[in-house]
Amino acid sequence: MKYFVLLFGIGWLPLGIAQVPGGGGERTGPVKAAADDSTENDPPQDGQGLVKNKAANAANVRFTMKGGRPSFRAGKWLRVDFAVKFHQDFRTFDPEVSTDEGEVANLRKFRVGVSGYITKDIEFKVEREIRNEIADLFRFRTRETHALWRDVYGNFRYFRRTQIRVGQFKIPFGMDQLHYSSTGEMVQRSLIGNFLAPGRELGIMAHGKLSEGRIAYQAGLFLHDGWKAHTKDYERSGERTFAGRIVLPPFSLVKLPKVLGPLKELQLGLAVAETPLTEGLRSLRGRTWVITHAWFDRINVRGQRWRLGTELSWEPGPFTVKGEVIRTSDQRLGQGLRLEDLPNLLGRGWYLTTAWVVTGEKSAGGVEPRRNFITGRGMGAVQVAARYEQLRFGSAEHPGLPSRSTRGANLVSTSERVATFGVNWYVNRYVRIQHNWVREVIEDIGKVPIPGVDTYWSRYLRIQFRM
Repeated sequence: MKYFVLLFGIGWLPLGIAQVPGGGGERTGPVKAAADDSTENDPPQDGQGLVKNKAANAANVRFTMKGGRPSFRAGKWLRVDFAVKFHQDFRTFDPEVSTDEGEVANLRKFRVGVSGYITKDIEFKVEREIRNEIADLFRFRTRETHALWRDVYGNFRYFRRTQIRVGQFKIPFGMDQLHYSSTGEMVQRSLIGNFLAPGRELGIMAHGKLSEGRIAYQAGLFLHDGWKAHTKDYERSGERTFAGRIVLPPFSLVKLPKVLGPLKELQLGLAVAETPLTEGLRSLRGRTWVITHAWFDRINVRGQRWRLGTELSWEPGPFTVKGEVIRTSDQRLGQGLRLEDLPNLLGRGWYLTTAWVVTGEKSAGGVEPRRNFITGRGMGAVQVAARYEQLRFGSAEHPGLPSRSTRGANLVSTSERVATFGVNWYVNRYVRIQHNWVREVIEDIGKVPIPGVDTYWSRYLRIQFRM
């Protein structure tokens, strides 16, 4: 009953918002860019880019719902948008599991935040996860998170081609890690997006667009190796990290026949990251989605960690094709039983995602239905999607017999392959309902969650609210 009351209230909130004057205006929230550095809240300017009547603008203080979210504005120099994100998952597993991870219902996300600008040259964003508090208040089942503060940063954009972002945000590496929250076709991120990409960290980054906005770049220096690489004690596994990423549409730089026009939507990207590693059990790892079981746990490392990623994204109209390949290499200097250097640990993975919006809406930047369910006298938007992926860990070289020891020279190579099929229903701009079928196959029978079983099926139903 408690889930029904909360979901009923959240699900119908957008229908009330839709009746507010201005609620049907143009979308003004963040729009996906090639490198996730779009000018999210670009202040309005007059024809000459100058404010003609400062006194009148300063006095123009108002609260509005234009753009689909609550927003406070003062003239043309201040804007504060309020945001809420909510994910509730319902899950079943085959074979059945009896641990806490097998609970049918799970509060996955409950975040609140503000974003906007102070003058046209300074943007900001602050977002916090409050699902721990909400779960305690309503006695919901959830996994406690220690990463409470999410994006907390300021962005100086006086020079549009070279903007400076400072604070906590995602290290620019991994397309799926960077864009999943706004355009993810599946309930879960890809394996490489979740276990090989670094995630959020404190740092400073230069970013912008060149060649008339067609080439996007990001380059930054960060305090540690990102939240996704944290240890069991919730410490970062690496030290100072440098990361860079560039994304460009190769076919938009040349003249193409009209029949090949859709190829201009193709984007290719390259990313690299380098991190010094502190000695200890600080390598990357691999885990299943079902009961989050470690099929490759952390081993002893020391030296440097290198990440290299390539990506492809093509979203012509209602169709989506995305792919990514990531390779990581962790040095193991002095980690042998006689303090000898051991071959590097390699992590390698890839995925390919395809999707189609059956109702015809464009997929680029996130699907938004042309006719909302009920209020728009339509059915919303419907999307079908599929993804196949693999993640593998092993030694760079293979001296001697394979070993399971964290100090073994020739590590036992092991991998997981996952196939995901999904149907997404975009009820309106605020509510999305996702249904996924997930099949996982673990290569190493000695590292499976249930002895003797290497194949697992999961079903996920997610109700997502975003404003």
